Amino acid sequence: MEEVLVTTRQAIKELLLEEPLSSLDLSQRLSVPEKEVLAHLDHIARAPGPGLRFQITPAICKNCGFAFKKRERLTIPSRCPLCRRESISRPRFALVKK
Repeated sequence: MEEVLVTTRQAIKELLLEEPLSSLDLSQRLSVPEKEVLAHLDHIARAPGPGLRFQITPAICKNCGFAFKKRERLTIPSRCPLCRRESISRPRFALVKK
């Protein structure tokens, strides 16, 4: 019986097809550093695969509710531009079929 090896990027894509997850969620589920997950997410965002679209649920300030909709970077913002608080939810990522 032949064993099938799945790359980290393939595993991330499979998880993102199931449900939206943050980079920390992916890091914990796959036991890889969050920095490595972010590098894979950057690549997946540019080339999600045939028939797939990379979707981002933006980070939101837990204090005032500001949504970081126009943010291009995949990392968590350090501070809210409106209230200056640092309590911010992580952005979530998903792969959806077109």
